[in-house]
Formats: sequence, structure tokens, C-alpha cells
Amino acid sequence: MALLTKFKNVAKRKLFGQTPWEESISLNSFDTSPLKSLPSAISFFSALAIASLWSANEKSLNLSESEWMEHIGRDPHPVPMTADREGYYGENHLRYWASGLREMRTLTAFASKQGVQVDTYLDIGCATGRVLRHFACQRKMDRVCGVDLNRRHIDWIAQFLPGNCEVAQTTSIPHLPFEDNSFDLVSAFSVFTHIEAFETAWLMEIKRILRPGGLAWITIHSEHTWQAMEPGWPLFDALTQHPDFQTYLQGRSALPQARLVFRTSLNRSYSSNVFYTVDYTQRVWGRILEPVEVLHRCPDFQDVVVFRKKP
Repeated sequence: MALLTKFKNVAKRKLFGQTPWEESISLNSFDTSPLKSLPSAISFFSALAIASLWSANEKSLNLSESEWMEHIGRDPHPVPMTADREGYYGENHLRYWASGLREMRTLTAFASKQGVQVDTYLDIGCATGRVLRHFACQRKMDRVCGVDLNRRHIDWIAQFLPGNCEVAQTTSIPHLPFEDNSFDLVSAFSVFTHIEAFETAWLMEIKRILRPGGLAWITIHSEHTWQAMEPGWPLFDALTQHPDFQTYLQGRSALPQARLVFRTSLNRSYSSNVFYTVDYTQRVWGRILEPVEVLHRCPDFQDVVVFRKKP
């Protein structure tokens, strides 16, 4: 009876426009609308499509046509609809799929140079598995995991991607539901760019679940992003809607603070754009994890800061 009353109360709050508390620290936790998908990557493949994949500032995969077919053949799983991947790569579905392959190859090549064999991998903020799917399909792995705030992303992976993808919905409260010393490699693509609070606690969680010697690959909006962005960039266009950003439009050069947050909503998470100076990440985050390398625009408009859990 109490459980039935709880369900009725949730429905009543939604009916009268009140947002359940879970939605302030997660996304779409009560969305039960049907999930959709596109065909697999092979449906979008052609030599012409491959030739026009990358813009001038992006790194290509430099694969032969037979290598493309080999990789695509290992992944017969559907591609998410554009809306279910937060608009990434628009209607260029092959480019979306190939960008995840590129990221996977970049991460594993970097780890190999650092002497890290990647048998266990976690993608924080995995969305609908852009990178995760390639670790699951292209490599022999002991464990492939992903977490995301968005329940629909997690449900999409569970419905459409292979069973060796272990995924869970999390919240903006720093906690990762994994054992200590679990992973060789942890990535966070476009995650710390939106963490408006508790970023050091999140780093402590990453440290906890990394095995000794394991690597953390974290993308950030840095001072280089701040100086390079211009009209037409989704980030820049979004920031122009924020009143505080207007004061920086004239004479924008150096990042005015070591950590600068533009928050658009005060009652929910994942509503901010956050900038860090590289020095801040090395000085503050470096107290938690050992800095390894900084990679500028790797490959697009964000920088990567790589850290290691000390052996």
C-alpha cells in the first residue's frame, strides 16, 4: 500500500508540474517512452563518406577500405538516433560511429606508450556508447563499463549494444558503483566541462576505482578553448545566452579565473559550462592523481589532461 501511494505521489507531482527530486541530480529517470535506433554503421558506409569524414582540425583514422570493413564488420549493432546522442555529428551517422572508433584507438595507443595494457575500461558519461561500443566490439576485454546521468542513454545501451557492456545510471553526487582498483583506464569525455561542483570528489572516486598505475583521460574546456572559440561553435553560441558571459565578449583573451563556471539553472545538475586553466588541473587535481600529459585539441575543441594513479 505504501509503495502504491509513493507511485501515485510521483505521478501527481509530474501532473502538477513539480519535478521529482531525482531529476535534480539525474536526467530522464522517469522517462518510459520507446527507444529507437538507426541501422548499423555498414548502412552508412561508402568510399565517398569515408573521404569526407573529418574536418581540417580533426585527426583521421588513416585506415584502408578493407580495414574499415573489418572494423565495421565487428560491430553489427544499431547506431543511436541523433536526438539520443545529444545531437553529436548531426545526420552524419558514419562520422558519429567513426569518431568513437578514433577515440578508442587514440586511448589504447596512448595507454600502450605508457606501459598500460587496457583489459578493463570505464567510460564516465558514456551517453549512448559512442566510445564504449568500440571497446566492447573491437577488442578482447575483461570488462567494459559505462555510467551516465541520463537513464535513456543507459537503457539504450542495454537494449541495443552487446551484452558485455556493463552500464548503470549514476547521479551528480560523487559516487561510482564499482570496487576499488577495478580499471586500467577511465575516460571522461565532456564530463568535467559540466561539473559545477565537487570535481575533486569525483577525482577521488576515479582514483579509488583505478588500479595502481591506471590512467584517467579527462577532457576539459581550457584557456586554449576560451581563446579559440568563436561564433558558430556550439559552446560559444550557448554561452552568449548567459548574462555573465556578456562582460567577457569584448577583449576576450586570458581566462579570467583558474576555474570559471557558467551555470544556467540553479536547481539541477548538468546545466553548466566550466573552464579550467591547465595549471589549475596540474596544481589542484595533481594532488589527487599524478599528472602525465596535456594534449591540446585532441581531437576537436577540448584539451585532454591525462593522470595516473601512482603504483
